[in-house]
Amino acid sequence: MKKKVLAILAIVLCLAMVMMTACGGGSGSGGGESSGGESEAAEGGTFIVRSIGDPTSFNPDMVGDDNLYPIAQNIYLRLVGLDASKTGIVGEAAESWEYNDDASELTFHLRKDLVWTDGNPLDAGDVKYTFETIKNNASYYFNYAMANVSAIETPDDYTVVFKLGSPDASFLSSLAWYATFILSEEAYGGAENWDDAAANSEPVTCGPFKLDSYEQGVSVTLVRNDAFPEPAKLDKLIFSIIPDETTAVEALKNGEIDFMEAIPTASAGDVEATGLFNVYYNDYPSPVRFIYNCTKEPFDQAAVRVALAKAINKDEISTKIYNGYQTPEYSMYPSMVSAIANMDDVAPNFDIEGCKADLEAAGLKADADGYYIKGVRLVVFEGMGYPEMANLIKATMAEAGVEIEVQVYDFNGWVDKVLGGEFEIEMHGGFLGPDPSALTGRIGTTGGDNTGKYSNAKVDELLAQAVALGDMADRIPLYKEVQKYLAEDMPYVPVVSYSAPEAASNKFVNLPADGTGKWGWGNYGHTELA
Repeated sequence: MKKKVLAILAIVLCLAMVMMTACGGGSGSGGGESSGGESEAAEGGTFIVRSIGDPTSFNPDMVGDDNLYPIAQNIYLRLVGLDASKTGIVGEAAESWEYNDDASELTFHLRKDLVWTDGNPLDAGDVKYTFETIKNNASYYFNYAMANVSAIETPDDYTVVFKLGSPDASFLSSLAWYATFILSEEAYGGAENWDDAAANSEPVTCGPFKLDSYEQGVSVTLVRNDAFPEPAKLDKLIFSIIPDETTAVEALKNGEIDFMEAIPTASAGDVEATGLFNVYYNDYPSPVRFIYNCTKEPFDQAAVRVALAKAINKDEISTKIYNGYQTPEYSMYPSMVSAIANMDDVAPNFDIEGCKADLEAAGLKADADGYYIKGVRLVVFEGMGYPEMANLIKATMAEAGVEIEVQVYDFNGWVDKVLGGEFEIEMHGGFLGPDPSALTGRIGTTGGDNTGKYSNAKVDELLAQAVALGDMADRIPLYKEVQKYLAEDMPYVPVVSYSAPEAASNKFVNLPADGTGKWGWGNYGHTELA
């Protein structure tokens, strides 16, 4: 008998107990019970979600676009997706799937009732086209994960087989995460790349909602897709673009929006006091990381990177920016996942004098103004406390003799700078689950989110060895060894954990956070008026 869903079984056994309670969020956001179906409630209505910025396009697979991602989860389908726990896999376009005995082949059986908004069926040809295009375009986000795919076969219109060059027990969980949405081959005309395709702005989609309108800087409006087998309960789902956190909080308190994540912790009590919202905290294995551009001098030297890690006062950041809710992080893999985190090989403690001594030992000399390094661009995006955090780091770095220029952009501007390599240091979080193989995307030489261009052949080798093993108990020592190398090389500095209040209108039930084991965590297709 084939080993059904080998990867996720390993993940759940090792990670569920340390992550399920923290990540679920199901107790606060509507509370409607739904076993198999949803509680009886009136259909219709409009649900408004705060978005921090404009999507770069409506193609969800080219770049890591956080502004498009919540929209994409409602108008596109992946083969499989993560549920609200961030550890469980649920079917989307696939109704079932299985690995072969050695995890070198992964087969998906597609639903036969799915159609694109242009009326064409979603079939195996679309899946094959999507992932072969990603594999053939090195700049596309999921390209790194396709390197081990030797072939994609479609024995019939509703069966897709991924042939893997070497066994990979983590590939299923990778497909459930980011930039893996199925695109219509017909809509893209079979093009070999998507860079200039009209479908990027006029998308043909398949999901519980479809695009109705987009007004730049204002909103993206989705409406119910009645051609979808399970059309949304809501009439409309609107993503209201409000970059400024203070403005967004006021809109929330005034009932102008129905959902906001990453509320400033100082505002959570005021939001809850309105009586309009259920407020809850979500903890994700997504620590904020201070990421060096390893191609720029002197940050191409591990000794310099380790030294500067000592000039970050994580306690001050946690207290002043996040009221202690986002705690200092030292582990190179999220410490909340205690089974995986290597707590012996970690980032150094705050030590200004130690930083200076290490810079001297690395051969750097202070100038007449006391600076060892000048002209360092620290690039961050608006919101989530990032600009404030960057300014605290700027101050402590100055004490250590490092001159920092903080550059703040909207999210899309930040993406342009980071992808263009126009930085010495940048900061962002990023999910490091549900499987620890997510490290490959962050620090593997060809990783899709390896923005700092870190490369270590031994790390690449260990990551490849780990995914070839089916038993998580055998994989954990390899990931801990990877973390040892990361602590020595310090391509990034973990700063604080991710824990943020979220608010959802209590007028609605069956929100994405209520969907553990049932639907994808960003899917509003089941949301309805209470």
